[in-house]
Amino acid sequence: MRASYAVRMLALATVATTGLAGCVASKSSETTPPASGSTGVARGTGGAAAAGGEVRIGVVMAKTGFMSPYDTPALQALQLEVEKQNATGGIGGSKIVLDVVDTGTKMDRYASAAGEVLDRGAKVLLVTCDYDVSSPAAIAAEGKNVLNIAPCVGDPVYGPKGGLKIGFSMGDGTPGESSIMAEFAHDKGWKSAVTLKDTSIKYTQNQCDIFTKRFQSLGGTIAGAYDYKQGDSIKETVSKISSGTKPDVIVNCGYNPGGGQVTKELRDGGVDTPIVSGFGMDGDFWLGAIPGLKDYFIVTYAAKDGNDPDPAVNETANAYKAKYGKFPDVGSFVTGPSTIQAIKAAYDKAGSWDGDKLAAAMESFKEVPLMAGPTSFTPQLHISVDRPMRVLQVKDGKLAVVEKRAPQQVVTLG
Repeated sequence: MRASYAVRMLALATVATTGLAGCVASKSSETTPPASGSTGVARGTGGAAAAGGEVRIGVVMAKTGFMSPYDTPALQALQLEVEKQNATGGIGGSKIVLDVVDTGTKMDRYASAAGEVLDRGAKVLLVTCDYDVSSPAAIAAEGKNVLNIAPCVGDPVYGPKGGLKIGFSMGDGTPGESSIMAEFAHDKGWKSAVTLKDTSIKYTQNQCDIFTKRFQSLGGTIAGAYDYKQGDSIKETVSKISSGTKPDVIVNCGYNPGGGQVTKELRDGGVDTPIVSGFGMDGDFWLGAIPGLKDYFIVTYAAKDGNDPDPAVNETANAYKAKYGKFPDVGSFVTGPSTIQAIKAAYDKAGSWDGDKLAAAMESFKEVPLMAGPTSFTPQLHISVDRPMRVLQVKDGKLAVVEKRAPQQVVTLG
């Protein structure tokens, strides 16, 4: 990354995640790794937990590193839901115990961290909100027949398509998110678009490709399509955009900090065209580096500051602030409670912690009401692609709600 912007973004990200070590659930709902043999939780993956005992859920996510602004809100909201569920009997009469390992977003840490919590008896494994990052942990769980869930992965590759037969995401699938982006742009009267695709992860690659397919199906045209990789400067691309016919909208298929750097270079280069992005650009923690940013729209899970159209979402956002001292960094915090709600619903149906049986129960979900929205799965698709999402707009350094909308038509690739 280029120095000045990168330094500011890293500083903002640090502020956004400062104090995470102290912002954990109470000892009734989270454990630190025990000494070998001292866990008290039965080893192995199948069978029902004894009523009145404990059920251990392993968590291999990032409290630090570049994925922490995305993982942490879901994890901390999940911890609140665990406290709520434990107060009413837990799952199947057993108290939920979280075994959390902070991977630091280190790619070489995921498989070993997963092995640690699985060896300590985790019945379900929760992983970081990106397939490319978390797949080593998910694969380890698959090898033990342990249900694995990513709270907020958006790419449908998390599931059978990516080799995870008992892997699910509680996220909003990229096909729906990207279709909403295109439909919103069309409804704004924007006829031509330039796409900027971060090729470093599958999520952003597919986001731009699906946007393009849906936008063109609505009669829109793609005036230019440019690729970049996380941290790259796009100043040459900005010059090309500036010197050509001005598009009606720019689609930034990126995530922070690189996506914020792209935005800053666009505006610094005199490009004032409206910009649309997806969940990867959610949050206001990065906006301080681009004072006065406007005409920026983000399609995401929910409004995070207690200003969502759904009262239940606001209740959780306010509880989050009361517990952790601030609102969540991004709207995907709703996927944390949804993860626990889904696990409970699956266990209640399966009556077992066997991974295959839990997966079969989840594959039967048809618009199950979770905090993230109505949730459906199939044997082929382990992510919801047609939930309503929120369109937010940057105003005065904050994110304001424009509307809540579901995709009119979900477009897929291939």
